[in-house]
Amino acid sequence: MQNIDPMKNSLAFLITKKDMKKSLRNLFILSFLLNGCGNSGSSNEIANVNNNEISSFSWSLSSPQEEGMDSDKLENVLEYVFDDDFSTQGLIVVRNGKIVIEKYQDISDSTISGLLSVFSDKEILSWGTGLTHDDLKDIFGNKDKDSLATSWSSAKSITSTLIGIAIEEGFIDSVDEYASRYLPDWIGTDKENNITIKNLLEMRSLLKCPPGGNGGSSIYYQEDQLAPSKDRNFDPDISKANPPYFNNWVYCNADTMLLGEILLNATGKSVQEFGDYYLFSKVGMTVDWWQDGKGNYLAYCCVDMTTRDFAKFGLLWRNAGFWGGEQIIPAEWIAESLSSKINIDWSETTFYNYQWYTHNKFTDADNSIEVYGFGTKGYNTNNIWIIPSYNIIIVRNSLYHRHVPVGTEAIRTGDISDWIDESYRDQANYHLTLYPGNLALIGGQPYLFDSSNVHLFNSEKMVKDIIESINN
Repeated sequence: MQNIDPMKNSLAFLITKKDMKKSLRNLFILSFLLNGCGNSGSSNEIANVNNNEISSFSWSLSSPQEEGMDSDKLENVLEYVFDDDFSTQGLIVVRNGKIVIEKYQDISDSTISGLLSVFSDKEILSWGTGLTHDDLKDIFGNKDKDSLATSWSSAKSITSTLIGIAIEEGFIDSVDEYASRYLPDWIGTDKENNITIKNLLEMRSLLKCPPGGNGGSSIYYQEDQLAPSKDRNFDPDISKANPPYFNNWVYCNADTMLLGEILLNATGKSVQEFGDYYLFSKVGMTVDWWQDGKGNYLAYCCVDMTTRDFAKFGLLWRNAGFWGGEQIIPAEWIAESLSSKINIDWSETTFYNYQWYTHNKFTDADNSIEVYGFGTKGYNTNNIWIIPSYNIIIVRNSLYHRHVPVGTEAIRTGDISDWIDESYRDQANYHLTLYPGNLALIGGQPYLFDSSNVHLFNSEKMVKDIIESINN
């Protein structure tokens, strides 16, 4: 396979800043970009962009052949990704800034059978009681490019991006500031001079994570999700730096929830408001960010937008934060986010920093491919992958239904008991992301009764196979 030369275009945009401080920053960026370039597919570069091309950006459609990809191999990828068991709603593959694959699929009959089985037990879940096959087909049918998907934890990467923009705009001095400057409840506590914004970005706050899987999911079910995120004590076990703790790293939703509060107190704007002004509107993304029952935005999860809009966010990062003639995300922030590699406890080839994941290898059960990539990870594989050396962006979203239209002021509350009340159901935001086969939906999250006969989606296999579809 032939690599794309990410440095073929000019780096002139990096020296357009007016003040010396930013010029010095750009020297760092330039050094990072140049040092990251090479002929190997494992290079960790962020490519410069053609300013003229991006300033007039609109989605262009192309064929795999035109972008140097094997159609037959990609057809095999599609067959795998849209297996009925995986409940995939949408997949987009972008190469050279053009969409080469875009496919959407609604609910399968096998998933409907699983849901009807679950809904038959009223003690497990009341939400779906009385729904028929046709009802579920109507709710989860007719998926296309305009259908909403949800981010789950991919929102963490968006929150981190907004922190970087806030620093560039002067609302926050640096990541090395103590978080207590923007979290007044911590003043006078042992957290005041011990936790920096960087610690939260890296998920190395050393604070005890709330109980529950998926990074302390118990906060998701509380009406006020900010309070338990702030009211945590240091965990002495973390600082021992022993398994399961690597580099004092603990994946924790509460750390990201605090970043949203820091942004609010630093700028006077929520993640939704700040993002709308400084990011989403500039790129043409229509974004609806979920709130808890107290109006706190869930900075760690739950951003609703289309699969195409997720791809725009990936393309923005692929292009070093440059879009429409404007440097939207500081290129320095992108370089900083991807330069430090924190080992995590569940992978030898995946690393973490500033709410982003980086990879030096993608593998499946049979073999692997060594290539650098980075991206976001959301529950049930609502992910964005970016492979700079091959100019590829991949977005996959799971099947999703949103009850309340985008733009409403409805708030999702964590009080599950209210779900029994149909009148409440008509007023509340809630997630419904589907898993395959024999499943349950409790508190908006799916749980498998029996996963023994269900094969699970392997996202690394998908990425590896897409990369290997590139013609030599």
